[in-house]
Amino acid sequence: MPTYEYECKGCNKKFSVILSISEHETTKVSCPKCKGKRVKQSVSTFTAKTSRKS
Repeated sequence: MPTYEYECKGCNKKFSVILSISEHETTKVSCPKCKGKRVKQSVSTFTAKTSRKS
């Protein structure tokens, strides 16, 4: 599942949330520190996890 990165506009805390694509479209994310709803999605890196060993 994708990991989405956010930054709270109230307390400036940066945090990550793991959501499915459908959850990301419907879920309102809140800050884990101050419980604020004013969050902005940040640009994050892409990581792929495979079951094969390199």
